[in-house]
Formats: sequence, C-alpha cells, structure tokens
Amino acid sequence: MLSHLLKKVASKLPSRLQQEMKRLYFSMQIRRNSFKTDEKEYDHLGEWIKKGDWVLDVGANIGHYTAKLSEIVGDTGRVIAFEPVPNTFELLAANMAAGQFKNVTLLNVAVSDKTQILGIEMPKFDTGLDNYYRAQLTADSSSLQVMCLSVSDLKLTQPIKLIKIDAEGHDLFVLQGMEDLLKRDYPVLIVEDDSEGVLEYLSNLGYGHTRIEDSHNLVFTKQD
Repeated sequence: MLSHLLKKVASKLPSRLQQEMKRLYFSMQIRRNSFKTDEKEYDHLGEWIKKGDWVLDVGANIGHYTAKLSEIVGDTGRVIAFEPVPNTFELLAANMAAGQFKNVTLLNVAVSDKTQILGIEMPKFDTGLDNYYRAQLTADSSSLQVMCLSVSDLKLTQPIKLIKIDAEGHDLFVLQGMEDLLKRDYPVLIVEDDSEGVLEYLSNLGYGHTRIEDSHNLVFTKQD
C-alpha cells in the first residue's frame, strides 16, 4: 500500500526527476546484487548458453536479462540488446555502465521485419507512471516515433545461441526479420507471444516448444 502511494506521488514529479530516481534505484539494486526479474526462464539461462556465446535480447527494457546474459557469456561472449523507447534505453545504458557490463552492445531501435519508422504507444500504470514494460509499436503517426530494423539487416556472422523476445505483440514480425539466422543457427528462443501465428511460423521452421510451469513465456528449441 505504501509503495503504491509513493509511486502515485512520484508520478506527479517532473519527468527528469522521475528518471533520475529510477536510475539511482536500479544502481542500488546492481550494487546489492538484487537487479533481477522473477520470470521463470531467468534462472534457467545457464542451461542454454555458456561462456563465449553470442545472444540477443530483443525488448531489453532496463536490462534484467541483458545483465544476466552478460554474466553468463563472459568476456569472450557478446550480448546485443535492443530497446526502442528513449527513456528506457537511457536507463538500460546507465544500468549496463553501473554494472560494468563491457560485453554488451546496446541498440536504441525496435526490431521488426524491415527497416522503417513506427510509432510506439506508452500505457500507464494505475499509479499514473508510464508503463515502459507494455510499450507497443503502432502505425499511428501521432505516437512517439522510433526506428525499426530487422536482425537480418545486421548481417551477423557469429552464431547466435539464444534470443529473448519481448515485443508486446510484434513478435511475429521480429521473427520474420531474422528468418535466415533462425534457419542457420536454430538458437533457443524465449518468446512472450504464444499466438497461433507465432506457433505456426516457428513450427514450420522446425521448432518445438515447452513452457516452464507458471511462466507466461514459451521456450522454443529445434526439434530432433
């Protein structure tokens, strides 16, 4: 109850002050080793990747997965993290600097099926604060405009071992924009979208899926 009240008060503060308060809070979490997410797949990442691997974090938000992936793949590995929302990207960059995650490449773009400009809508929590976790791409030109690109545009030559995708309903377009990479490397995929379109698309590429108990994500791996 107190936390909810404090967030309502914080929503009335100037946006730059809100941003600085968030930065200080996350920096404190990083120092205390409590910068984590309760998503079920988070604690299983070490089962799918190892030191030296390259991985992608699509929809990195403030970097919970990015930080954990960075720790696992180590100095000889690489994490490429994508986050389109400018304020969220600012916190992502600050968090990676605070934790000295030097094997992370940050890209302030959305991932889609092609290079384009799209709008992004920002819902709000009931406290009045912006809900960056649920930001959604839209064709509405009146929304905040962000740059989109496909993973194929990056022409990555290094094998990719795992991709986490949290694109708030845009997941199928994300996957379509990396089809050549999926067919080449068959990375493990952690995908929030469990729509019929995503399931059919990945099944046609030779993927099967499982769901960890009580998780809202699906884990896709190549079928034998």
